[in-house]
Amino acid sequence: MKSEDSLKALERKAYRSTFNDGIYDITFGLLFLVLAWISVLESIGISRFIGYFLFLIPIIFPRPAKRLITVPRLGMVEFGPKRKSRRRGLLWVVAAIVFLTLPLIIMMVGRGIPAGQTWLFVAVIGLPIFAIGVYIMDFPRMYLYAALFVFCIIQSEFLIDYLGEPLNAVLCFGVPGLIILVIGLAFLFKFMRKYPIQDPEASHAG
Repeated sequence: MKSEDSLKALERKAYRSTFNDGIYDITFGLLFLVLAWISVLESIGISRFIGYFLFLIPIIFPRPAKRLITVPRLGMVEFGPKRKSRRRGLLWVVAAIVFLTLPLIIMMVGRGIPAGQTWLFVAVIGLPIFAIGVYIMDFPRMYLYAALFVFCIIQSEFLIDYLGEPLNAVLCFGVPGLIILVIGLAFLFKFMRKYPIQDPEASHAG
C-alpha cells in the first residue's frame, strides 16, 4: 500500500514538474495582453471580430512550445491511465467552454454590446467549467489567474466611466498580462537552466 502511494506521489510530482516550464503562465499572460489589444484596435476603428483572431496566439502557442522546449529536456513522459483519462476529460471541458461561449460572443458583438459586458457574461458562464478544467489539470496557479481574470473584467467595467476606452482595458488587462508574462518567462528561464538539453555526443562519450 505504501509502495503504491509512493508511486502515485512520484507520478504527481513528475506531472506537476511539466508545469514548471512556465509555458502555461506565458499563455495566460498572452491572453490578458490580447484582451488589452482588442480594445486598443477597436478604439482606432478596427473591428473586434478581427481582433478576436489574436486569440489564436495563446491558443496555438502551448503545443509547439512544449514540443520545442519541454519535451527535449524531460522527454515524452507517459502517465498512468487515470491521468490520461483526466486529460481527455480536460479536452471535453475546453470543447464545452468553446461550444457554450463562442455563439454568445458572436451574438453579443453583433448586437453592439460593449466588450466588457460581453466578457463578464462569458466569465459567469465559463468560470465554473473552467474551474473543473483546473481541477482536472491539477495546476493550482490557474485558480489565481482565473480569479484575476474575473476581477480584471469587473475592474475594467468600473473604470470605463473614469478612464474611458481603451485606457481601462490597457490598465486592467495589459498590466496584469505583462506581470504574468514576466512570471512565466522567469519560470521558463529557470526551467531551461535546471534542465539543459543533453548533447547526444557528450552523453555517448561519457
